Amino acid sequence: MATVILASYALVLALLLLASFKFKESSAAIWFLRLLLFGMCYDNLLQAMGPYFIDASWYLPLNYPRYVLHAAVLPFLTLYALFIMRSAGIKLAENSLFQAFCMLFTVASLAYGLWHEVFLLELVSSDKLGHAKLVSASNAPPLATILTNVLVMAMALSVWRETQWRWFFFGGLFIFLVNGATASMAWGFLAGNMAEIVFVVALLETYRHFDCLAGSSSAGAV
Repeated sequence: MATVILASYALVLALLLLASFKFKESSAAIWFLRLLLFGMCYDNLLQAMGPYFIDASWYLPLNYPRYVLHAAVLPFLTLYALFIMRSAGIKLAENSLFQAFCMLFTVASLAYGLWHEVFLLELVSSDKLGHAKLVSASNAPPLATILTNVLVMAMALSVWRETQWRWFFFGGLFIFLVNGATASMAWGFLAGNMAEIVFVVALLETYRHFDCLAGSSSAGAV
């Protein structure tokens, strides 16, 4: 059952990735979302294959990119949130000190994530719900991910207050609560991966909403 669910997640993410190419190419933000979608799709696909190929010699090395993509892409969520704030016309996003803070926070999160989630990575087999897969041997909480999520929720809250667009904030809140509530559950990985899909849909819709507004403003100016 878990294999079917994870494969379904991968299919949904692949379709979302394809759909993203219908979006306007106005900034690097959409490419960040595409990398995020690719990483999530790859992660679900490899996990779905676990019960069938966990003992294959090629399966272990193919799992390392799951963690590399997570550690290397997710920190840039802060800069995506900054892009959305600027698109929403929030004055704080134009403040040079705040921009510098977002850059430094992204670099620090990237360095921490690569060190703890990639360079120190040790993969071990796990069997939850009868579903075999490879996971990190570390029990340390993903600190960079947690702090990034908290910061982005605060930035999304400012977008909500200024523009009434609440889905960016609720998407971040949803994944934060689901991951926190189900982390110790045997089925937590299924719930967490589902929450990731909800979150990335919120990110895509947020991008489309503010990109469309920018397009409308440009058309009006012409």
